[in-house]
Amino acid sequence: MTDVDPARPAEIAVRLAGVSPRTATGETLTASAVDSVNTFTAPKTVAPKPVTAKVQGDQVMLTLEPKSVTVLTIR
Repeated sequence: MTDVDPARPAEIAVRLAGVSPRTATGETLTASAVDSVNTFTAPKTVAPKPVTAKVQGDQVMLTLEPKSVTVLTIR
């Protein structure tokens, strides 16, 4: 999942037909600017952070950070 808007978070809800998810966890990758990069002096400018999505029935809901890429594992 990707939020390409540089200023606003994106709220998403995914319905998984025929699946009863119990948990949804993963990582998101973002930084203060779209063109941020890691350097030897600042190696953690762009670093993954853990995320947890809310599971309700057959839906998984999550707020994506602006200018981010997120990967979820749904169990």
